[in-house]
Order: sequence, then C-alpha cells, then structure tokens
Amino acid sequence: MRHIPLAYLLPAVALLLTCALGPAAAAGSRPDTTWVTTFDHDFYNWADPHTQSFAFPSGGLPWGQILLYYRIECPPAPGDCDPWDRLGHLRVVETDSLGAETLYEIARIITPYDITGGNYPGHCEWVLDVSDYVTLLHDTVTLRNYIESWIGGQRGWIVTIRFAFIPGVMPLEPYRVANLYQRDYIVYGDPANPHESYLPPLDVPIDAETVRVKARAICTGHGQGNTDNAAEFARKWHEFLVGTTSYNHILWRNDCAQNDCSPQGGTWYYARAGWCPGDKVDPWDVDITGSVTPGAPATIDYNIEPYENFCRPNNPNCVDGTTCTDCDYNYTGHTEPHFTLQAQLILYREHAPEAVQADPIGRRELGLGPNRPNPFSPTTAFQYEMDAPGTATITIRSADGRLVRQLVQQHRTPGSFSCSWDGTDADGRRLPSGTYFYEVQAAGRTGVRKMVLLK
Repeated sequence: MRHIPLAYLLPAVALLLTCALGPAAAAGSRPDTTWVTTFDHDFYNWADPHTQSFAFPSGGLPWGQILLYYRIECPPAPGDCDPWDRLGHLRVVETDSLGAETLYEIARIITPYDITGGNYPGHCEWVLDVSDYVTLLHDTVTLRNYIESWIGGQRGWIVTIRFAFIPGVMPLEPYRVANLYQRDYIVYGDPANPHESYLPPLDVPIDAETVRVKARAICTGHGQGNTDNAAEFARKWHEFLVGTTSYNHILWRNDCAQNDCSPQGGTWYYARAGWCPGDKVDPWDVDITGSVTPGAPATIDYNIEPYENFCRPNNPNCVDGTTCTDCDYNYTGHTEPHFTLQAQLILYREHAPEAVQADPIGRRELGLGPNRPNPFSPTTAFQYEMDAPGTATITIRSADGRLVRQLVQQHRTPGSFSCSWDGTDADGRRLPSGTYFYEVQAAGRTGVRKMVLLK
C-alpha cells in the first residue's frame, strides 16, 4: 500500500477515506496493549508436550485484536539448534469436572531446516492473529506447547510465546469454537486403512444467535518417497462439504523460498503440502454462513482427494527398485504418507450494544455517531468526537473482519470531525453490497458501528 503524507484536519472538515491512506499501524505497538508472556525461554529437545497455566486478562474486557508472537532460537554453546524441520503446535487445554481434557489448536509452526552458522539467522519469530480464540484466552489459561523433536542432549529449541491484547471491539464477537476433527495422523493412500475412516460426517449445532460461521482447517502433509512423493510433496485437493455445498482448495505452499526466516540449510525452499520449514502454518479459512441455518444443526464433512500409495509394505505388487526405491518405510527417505489435521468451526454473533461502546481502560467511550445515509449507495458519512488533540485511526472492515480501508489522522484541536467513505477498498475498487463496520480509535478509546452498503 502506498504511504501518502497525512494532512492535518480541522474541526468539522469532511474528508474521503481515499484522500490520505496510510498503512496499518504495527500490530502490538500501541502503548495501551496488554502483553502476556507464557512459555519464557522454554527448552525443547524431545517430543514431550509442555503444559502450564498462565494468568490472562479478564474475560470481561473487549479486545480489537489478539496477536500471538512465537519465537524460537538456538540454545547457547555448547548447545545448538535441532537442524531438522519439525512440526510444532500450541493448544489451549480445557478440563471438565471429571478431568477430561478438550484441546483447541490455536497455532502451528514448523521449525527451520537449519539456521546455525555462517549468515544464518539463529532464530525465527512468527506473528499469528488469534483473535478468533478470544473466548478461550481469558482469566486462567492452560496451554500445551509441543515440538516434535527427537534430537536429545543439548541441542533443541528455546521457545518464548507472548500474546498482545490490543484494545478495541471486533466487528463481530467470536463467541464459540467448536472442534470438528482432531487427527494428528491420518494415513493417506492405504486401502486397508482409508483416510475416509478418520473423517466421518458430523452434525454440528448452530446456535440461533449465530450471524456468521467460519470453517477452519489447520492441515499439513507429511511423508515422502511414495507415489507422487506424498504427502509432503504432493498437491492434493481438500474439501469442506457443508450440506450439499462444496468448498475446496489445494493444500500447497509454493512460497517457501520467500520465507523471512532465511537462509536455511537443506531443501527449505521447496514447495510443500501446506507448510514451509521455518514458518507458521496458515489455516485454511472459509466462510460457510450461507450454507448453514442458525438454530439448526449443520452436516459437515471433510474430504481429501482419492489417492493410493503403491509404494507401501502391505502392497503385494510393490517391487523394490521398480515400484519405488524401497517398499518398506525406513523413516528416512521413505516415510508413510499422512496428514495432520485440526478442523474447527468458529461462530460469531452481534455484540451486545453495551459491548460496542465499552471502555477497555476505564475512560469515557469515544463519541461515534451513526453513518448517514444507512443503508447507503455510493457514499456515506459519520462523525466522531475528539476531546483533546491527538491521533485518530479510522478503520473499515467487512463482515468477516477483513481490513478494507484504514486512515490515520492527526488533529491539532479537539472537536467534532466528519469522515465519508465511498464504498471502495484501498485500491479504489468498488466493494460488493453487504454489511461493513467502521471503527474509530483515539486516546485509548474505541467506537464501532455497523453500516450497510447497497449497489
């Protein structure tokens, strides 16, 4: 996005959001951000989950965004990093009165291939938006962090995980996370152990108050030396089937060479099935609101492209050196193809009126007026109040929370200011009809309102 110098505004001066666009402020950099450090320089050298409880902010406080900072670094000499790419994940642990645990995966990473020596970075840090999990991240939170390392000794990883709670109000309240499939090892390509048996259709209740539903799949493919070099190096489609509606995509990452945690040793730059060494794993999110009915159960199925691995020990027709180099899994160059999948539904509802104008840090709420006209086409305007000189950040988001426009304005004087929007995104493209939210943040206070664009 272009950065254009920002002009000062005087009271009661109207402006178009197209007149002075600036990039979004660095996440977590606001002075009123609340930071929570969890695992702090925690050492990992074996595949043992680390579980610990931490104090988080109260569940009664509204947040505009929650960011997770996941940092790994090499142990100091005589230790060293684990040189291999290993799967890692962070999960929230909830325990009921009988001691039964429910786990919610909120982040997945892959450790770098090798980042020690020469001009290698020696550490990696990733930032993940975990705002959808706000209902899990309050008061006392038990976290379980895992890195699938088998290196032992003084090699391994030093891990620090921090959360940044940024004041504000999300466009919609993500009030419930429902686990769908929690499968850390789905065998792929073996007719005697079909992957469909791990993924039966599910009936999931959708609350009557729900206004938006997001399906999320955190999935990575592993195993190599098989037919199609599956599952790590094979492009295969994956599907959410909601009722009779299909949502699908190819599980693939072809941008590993552009990884910020670089350079690395080995084959880190090769494309892979949903992951890259030394990077976070991006969930596949799909809005399924149009395929569910609030107040009724939704039937959801997860499907993966049909496939048979002919290079497997139980295939009587597999011939070493012909069908593949080695028909037996040797846990080096030939490993069993499989997927690691955590799938969830995230349900959203409208905020209660008092939550939208709630003051996260105990001061008077920001004065934000309704936009007029509403619904509108093609332009609408709204007013906000500044009781002191300072900076106002004006943000427009779509109903699914996607950032559409952002404007940062410096005000030399207090007063009432008017802002108008012409229904376009940051590139000047007309946006489709629908619900949008406008938010103004100033002096640690936030106001959020809803508006409807019509074509």
